Amino acid sequence: MTKKTISDWAKKNFLHWFTENYLLESEVIKQLLHLIAQNDSLLAKVHIVLDGSYLRPLLVISTEGTGMPPFLLKTFDSTITNPTLILNRLQLLGESPIYLTLYFPDRNSCEPLQAVIEENPKLLDSNDARQMLMDFELSLWSETIKHDIERQEIMSQIDKALDEMNKRKFRRLVKKLKEI
Repeated sequence: MTKKTISDWAKKNFLHWFTENYLLESEVIKQLLHLIAQNDSLLAKVHIVLDGSYLRPLLVISTEGTGMPPFLLKTFDSTITNPTLILNRLQLLGESPIYLTLYFPDRNSCEPLQAVIEENPKLLDSNDARQMLMDFELSLWSETIKHDIERQEIMSQIDKALDEMNKRKFRRLVKKLKEI
């Protein structure tokens, strides 16, 4: 089986199309995708895949309403959710490939996505592959729940700081909220 080669031009156009047609949780995620599209050396290393369950480093970006984390970078030893740290890590990867998987409502039937999907470099037994993908997506869902709990906890602390009229604590918590 031959590997499909996708041009940087096609990836760039797809990323712009994606950000124009789907609602992302924050403007920061959109800016991150635009930055990847504009950085030729970074774009050349990006491989868009459907199943990134065993590929690292893997950048996961999801639209609203999918139940998946809005964005994260999974490496062999960590999961990063801060967009600034993600961008820094991506730029430090040298010549290493970067795998990108996108979660959005019609991803399985989206023709523009299908046009830029690259085959995974490893072929697994279909049952093993399905199980790995299911486990991976469950771990992503778990990350989303953890993120939501952390966000709710910070929001509660912000409310308490407002009740106490503690400006210093309020500002610190708002800054922390923006970082997650």
